[in-house]
Amino acid sequence: MQGDTLAPFLFVTILDFALRRAIKGKEEELGLTIKKRQSRRVGASKLCDLDFADDIVLMSDTVQQAQQLLLNVEKECKGVGLMLNSGKTKSMFINLEYEQLTNEKGDAILQALTEKGEQDFLYLGSWCDKYRDISTRKALAWRSLNKLDKIWKSNLDEYLKVMLFRATSETILLYGSQTWALTSAEERELNGTYTRMLRKVKNINWQAKLTNKQLYGKLKPITVTIRERRLRLAGHVHRDQSSPAHKTILWQPKHGAPARGRPTTTLVDTLLKDTNLNNTADLDACMMNRTVWKKICGARGSCLERK
Repeated sequence: MQGDTLAPFLFVTILDFALRRAIKGKEEELGLTIKKRQSRRVGASKLCDLDFADDIVLMSDTVQQAQQLLLNVEKECKGVGLMLNSGKTKSMFINLEYEQLTNEKGDAILQALTEKGEQDFLYLGSWCDKYRDISTRKALAWRSLNKLDKIWKSNLDEYLKVMLFRATSETILLYGSQTWALTSAEERELNGTYTRMLRKVKNINWQAKLTNKQLYGKLKPITVTIRERRLRLAGHVHRDQSSPAHKTILWQPKHGAPARGRPTTTLVDTLLKDTNLNNTADLDACMMNRTVWKKICGARGSCLERK
């Protein structure tokens, strides 16, 4: 029943039961390869699904495996009274040619495309493509900031203005930023955006000569805040070994061939830069030590320097 306080708990319990029936024991056959099988005793590490309530992501190495995984999940969910909405289900293909997926009834599962025809999908409020997500966050934050223009130009105490800004526009700007693997150019761009926003909040004309130290006061640059959030989230997820996302924090694919051109900045690259560490082994050791990791989240530097 809608509005029943017990309904969400019952729903996720039943959904988890259905997903276990559909996937458990078939991970190596249907899932996305994180680590290839090393021997007869050391099996492959696979990831089949990531779930948030009724928003489910299914992942496979091939289109054929994805089709079978989708049918398995739909069949088991149907057995407990849950139906798959084909209109709200989208498919994405990474390093694969597009092929049509269908549900049990034969209805087509459409590809996730934007208005410009680019493959992307808005999931849990964030775009899968980092560049689009950052641009969207900035645009939404500016829209929020401009709506409060009368407040910024008023005689309200400056401290209250900054607190209001941080509770509204800054929160919008930072949504999902914990997952961004930022390049140096993107960090400079975000810092510049935050500086311009802060000048507007404090009603300081663009012609006024003011150093960033005077403008910011005790505030941190936005990239420092993002860094702290990213490190806290990475450490929390990495220590929670029961979570499937645990496998992805320090994931560096060893199979396949990299795409041509400049390598993409990965989350592992960003974490190493944030902590001044040289390899993932040291990063893993620091993350598993909660006390050390808390210190790293609050100040730049590696755990090796704090021993």
